[in-house]
Amino acid sequence: MAGCGQDCWRGHGRKDAADALVERLVNPDAVSSAHMETAQEKIYRRRWLTMVTLVAGLIIVIIDNTILNVALPSISRQLGASQAQLTGAILSYAVVFGSLQFTAGVMGDRWGRKAIFMSGLVLFGISSLAASQAANPNQLVVLRAAMAVGAAMITPQTLSILTNVFPPAERGRAIAIWAGCTGASLALGPVVGGLLLDHFWWGSIFFINVPIVVGTFIAAWFLVPESKNENAGKFDPAGIVLSVVGLGAVIFGLVYGGEKRDWSSVLSTGLIVFGVAILVLFVLVESKVSSPSFDVRFFKNPRFSAASVATAFGFFALFGISFFLTFYFQFVKGLSPLQAGLSVLPVGLAQVIFAPRAPKLVAKIGPKFTIALGLGVLALSLFLYVFISVGDPVWHVYVLGFMTGAGLANVVAPSTESVMSSLPPENAGAGAAVNNTTRQVSGALGIAVFGTILQVMYARSIQPSLEVLPESVRDQASRSIGDTYVVFQTLGKTDPSAAKQASDTFLCGVDQACAVGQAYLTGVHVTAVVAALFALAGMGVVLKYLPRTALAVGYKRAPVAEPDSAEEDSTSVADADVV
Repeated sequence: MAGCGQDCWRGHGRKDAADALVERLVNPDAVSSAHMETAQEKIYRRRWLTMVTLVAGLIIVIIDNTILNVALPSISRQLGASQAQLTGAILSYAVVFGSLQFTAGVMGDRWGRKAIFMSGLVLFGISSLAASQAANPNQLVVLRAAMAVGAAMITPQTLSILTNVFPPAERGRAIAIWAGCTGASLALGPVVGGLLLDHFWWGSIFFINVPIVVGTFIAAWFLVPESKNENAGKFDPAGIVLSVVGLGAVIFGLVYGGEKRDWSSVLSTGLIVFGVAILVLFVLVESKVSSPSFDVRFFKNPRFSAASVATAFGFFALFGISFFLTFYFQFVKGLSPLQAGLSVLPVGLAQVIFAPRAPKLVAKIGPKFTIALGLGVLALSLFLYVFISVGDPVWHVYVLGFMTGAGLANVVAPSTESVMSSLPPENAGAGAAVNNTTRQVSGALGIAVFGTILQVMYARSIQPSLEVLPESVRDQASRSIGDTYVVFQTLGKTDPSAAKQASDTFLCGVDQACAVGQAYLTGVHVTAVVAALFALAGMGVVLKYLPRTALAVGYKRAPVAEPDSAEEDSTSVADADVV
C-alpha cells in the first residue's frame, strides 16, 4: 500500500486482529474448522514418526510372547519350575492378553486410543519390573498375567490409531509394515532373551522392558494423536467375564490333560467342556447386547471372517512350532540360550523381507490367492519337519524356519488389511481388537494343543529308555525333556556313577543320536504334521470363502493422498495433542 508507513501497517494490523476477533465470535465453527485442518496436516506430516512410536510399544509386547521361551530352561533350574508351571507362565500372558483385547479396543474407541495406549505402557512397565524380581514360579505366573493386562491395552490401539492416521492410499503399506514388525518381534524375542541370559540373570528378560517403556511413553506423549469414537458402546461386563472364563477353562483343561497324560480325566474333560459351553454362551450373549465387546455380526462379512480364520490358523501353527523349537535347540542340539535365540531368527527375517512386499503380490493376484499361497508355503515348511533327525545340522531347521516366516508374511499382512478394510473407520478399535485377539488366542491354543501333544508323545517314546534310571525318578523324568535333564542333574549329585552310566547313551551331544533326542523328535514329527494339516485347513477356508475380487482399499495403487483425504471416525483427531 503506497505511502503507508509503520504506523499505518500497525493500524491495519489492529484492524485485522479486530476482524479476526469478530469472526471468531460470529462464526466459531469456521475458525474451529480451520484449526482442525491445521491439526490434520500436522498429524499427516508426522504419521511415520507416529508409526515408529506405536511400533516400539507393539514390539515390546509381542517380544514378550516369545522371550520367555528361551528362558524356560533357566527358570526351570533356578526357580524349580515344573513343566506345568512353565507352560502356565506362558499361557497366563497369552490367555489374559487375548481375553482382554476386546475390552481394550472398546475402551480405546470410547475414552481415547492414545490415553489407553499410554495407560497400558505404565501398567506393562510396572509389571515387568515386578516380574524381574519374582521369587517363585507362582509369582511369575501372576505377574505375567498383570503384564498381559497392560499389553492388551497397548496392542489394539496401535492398529486402530494407524488406521485413522494414514489415508487409504497409504494404509495398506502401513499395515504391511505393522504386520512385518509383529512377525519379526516374535522371532526377535528368543534372540533378545538369549543375549540377556548369556550376561545377566533370568529376570533381565523382563527388566529390559522398563527403559523401553519409558522412552515410548515420552515419545507417545508428543507424537501420537488422540482419537476416539463418540458413538462407541458402553462396557460389556458379561462379555468380558464369559470370554475370560471360557478361554481360560479350555486352555488350562488342555494343559492339565497334558501334564497328567490323560485327556479323559474328569477334571481335564470337565474344564474343556465347561469352557466350550461358556464360549457358546458368550457368543449368544454378544449377539443380543447393544454394545458387545465382541460384535459377532462382524463375521457375517466373508472378507472379515475368512481373513480372521487365515490369521487364526497361521498363528495357531506358528506358536506351537516356536514352543518346541526352543527345547530342540537347547536340549537336543546343546546350544546356549543365545544360540537358540539366534536359531529362530530366520523366521523373523523372512517376515521382514516378505511382509512389506505382500501388497505388491496382492495387487497382482488379489488377497484370496496371496493368503492361500502363504498358508500353502507354511503347511509345506511344517510338514518338512518330519524329516528332521537328531544328527542333522541345525541349518536344515534354519531353512525350514525361513520358509515358515515367508509363508506367514503373506498371510498376516493381507489378512490384517482385509479385516480392517471390511469395517467402517468408527469400528477401527473393535476391528483391531478382534484381529489381535484372534492372533493371540490362536497362539495360546497352539501352545496348549501342540505342547500337550508333544508332551504325551515324548512320555510314550522315552518310557522304554527310562529303565536305566532308578524307579523312584522315572515318572518325573518322563514328564518333559526339561524334567529329564533335571533328573540327571539331581542324580549326578546323589549317585554320580549311576548318572554317568545312564548319560553315556541317554543324553545328547551336539550331533549325536540319543534316546532323549529321538523321543523328543518323535513328538516334534507328530506335532508338525498336525500343524501342517491346520494350515491346509485354513487355506481351504480362504479359497472357498474369501472374496476374489474387490481388493482391500489400502492395496489399490493410487497417488499419495493429501491430508484431508484421510478417513476419520466420527470424532476427528483435531483434538490431538499436536505440538
